[in-house]
Amino acid sequence: MEETALNTLRTMFARRKLDTATERLVIEGDKKMERVTAYTIGTVLVCFSQKDKVLAGDINNVVDFAKNNNHTTGVVIVAMSPPSENVLRVVKSYAKERVLFFHIWQLQFDITTHRMAMPHRILNEDEKTKIFNQYKISNPENQLPWLDSQDAMIKWIGAIPGDVVEVTRHSDTAGRSLYYRYCVEDVNVAQ
Repeated sequence: MEETALNTLRTMFARRKLDTATERLVIEGDKKMERVTAYTIGTVLVCFSQKDKVLAGDINNVVDFAKNNNHTTGVVIVAMSPPSENVLRVVKSYAKERVLFFHIWQLQFDITTHRMAMPHRILNEDEKTKIFNQYKISNPENQLPWLDSQDAMIKWIGAIPGDVVEVTRHSDTAGRSLYYRYCVEDVNVAQ
């Protein structure tokens, strides 16, 4: 399962045009990281927790390890069980630092190839300006619907809070239509 997850992550990073060279890290002498199998995919730190249940403190330990070892382009934490609400809250607090959490089953296939998956993409500054002018948007955080930083497609495309995402929807009656969403740390918390 771990190798399949790594392959899926490489696919994800390749679509973002990131380096996909993979290297296993040897972590010695760090008690907080002793039940973690770590890799780098390009410059992103990928940590597989070998614990049955990941705790909020484990997330903090991985983020601290990443900072102390100059892994500043992103961290992916893969766990054997789904996150608790507390763990998810901690992960979302690190969303701007590109910290992603996956249950290992979420990385067993490429969700973007599913027939029901709607294409998502992050708008660049020029595209945002054009859309904001077209729809008279002056405050996107309050005028656009929100997308959660830990939403499956948001993690795939690498959006962080503050990004504007274009979603392409397909309908038998309306055809193709574009929607715009604002990425936030947590949709359940008022900003």
